[in-house]
Amino acid sequence: MDKAATMLNSLIETIKQSPDVLAIILFGSYATGKMKGISDIDIAVILETQSKDLEADIGSMYSPYIDVVLFHRLPLHVQFEVLKSGKVLFCKDERKLFEIKFKVLHEYLEMSNTYERIKRMVLK
Repeated sequence: MDKAATMLNSLIETIKQSPDVLAIILFGSYATGKMKGISDIDIAVILETQSKDLEADIGSMYSPYIDVVLFHRLPLHVQFEVLKSGKVLFCKDERKLFEIKFKVLHEYLEMSNTYERIKRMVLK
């Protein structure tokens, strides 16, 4: 196992110990299989409940190989991509994760429809 994979496994084990963590998702080039030599490993952490201490802990996690982000802080279009093409590495409650997926999809489609209507009005 290479250094990045060892660090990733250790990081996942550490993060999932928190009772506030609902899911951990691998996304980006490693999830889609399109990584290059300079690609880092992108991990999104979905919290079940907001915890300032946990947010600070996750925010302070640094590795040159792994980028850990809090899902709820990502822009909607990135949340959509994480859920669409990401790979779930850990999930405490499938039903709650499904509810988040449904909510993000609904908001994303609503935003897309609004964007398209505005675009058509501007281009007239």
